[in-house]
Amino acid sequence: MLAGAAALAAAGTTAGCSGGDDGGDGDTGPAHAERLRRRAAAESRDLLRRYDATAAAHPALAAALDPLRGDVARHVAALGRGLPADTRAASPAGGVAGPADRADAAPPPPARKRGGPEVPADPAEAVAELAAAEQRTARAHTAALAAAPGEFARLLASVAAAGATHVYLLGETT
Repeated sequence: MLAGAAALAAAGTTAGCSGGDDGGDGDTGPAHAERLRRRAAAESRDLLRRYDATAAAHPALAAALDPLRGDVARHVAALGRGLPADTRAASPAGGVAGPADRADAAPPPPARKRGGPEVPADPAEAVAELAAAEQRTARAHTAALAAAPGEFARLLASVAAAGATHVYLLGETT
């Protein structure tokens, strides 16, 4: 079921991930918009790490999770678009940051024994925790909508909706 759900997610949950400029409504300054963008990108980057850790801990789930992980990677890139180049994603090897380490670039696929969030040994529990992380991230993006300027608010809404869809697809019930 998860594989079919993941295919459905890949087909339709990233339509609004184009990023765009903040445009602004005139109510908030550029520094405020940048802080919102940094926070949203960091929240989605943490979620991406959870996907990577889950796939590494449960290789049998990796193929089913990959389309959802791909969506989240695109969300990280879209949310980070427009941030200064000194905003770095975590470098996989802790080495020198290159173009792929910019905030608007999607992090690489998971390495197999990289540190990350704790993942339950039971695959069903691991997926449930992943769904809970998706839900927390979607709620955080939704909460940020009220303070976000124009185009960025639309992006946040789209990413939050995709996250809610991921929760459903992962089998989380509320």
